[in-house]
Amino acid sequence: MAYLDFVKIKEDNPIEGVMQRLGLDMKKKGNQWRGECPVSKEGGERALVITPEKGAWYSFGAKKGGDVIALVEFINGVKSKEAAAWLQSHETVPEEKVTRGEERGFKPLDYLEADHEAVIALGFDPTDADLLGVGYAKRGVMRGTVAIPVRLVDGSLVGYIGITEALLPTSWRF
Repeated sequence: MAYLDFVKIKEDNPIEGVMQRLGLDMKKKGNQWRGECPVSKEGGERALVITPEKGAWYSFGAKKGGDVIALVEFINGVKSKEAAAWLQSHETVPEEKVTRGEERGFKPLDYLEADHEAVIALGFDPTDADLLGVGYAKRGVMRGTVAIPVRLVDGSLVGYIGITEALLPTSWRF
């Protein structure tokens, strides 16, 4: 393993960006992000707290917290050297953590509603929307939007575009 400068790795990886890379479903509350703890599964929707100003996090369910490296350790179940190396590599999901239903990059938002009226209003058939991973988000950072996945040429999910309102130009209407 190459030399790891933990101080530089922490400086180069703000905790808010790492939260997104880890695919954590969090809601902004003031100067903090809050959400369910994917590790302890206890404490409800406010069990995991991330405070970007401090570069810190805390899980009330697991009674653990720390800096950005400790967050990667905790979520990915790895040692600090592996967590730091993962941060330095700028990968989104460690290869050994990719399982059925997860993709390299962001985790698919499994709570999207493909048959929502907003999805249909955009012209998506609910069956097609479900196959494509398109749907209305009632919660999470995409709340209130029709979330459309963005994928690389190899099909890996790299994020979502949220549409709140879409009107076709009059020349496109049938």
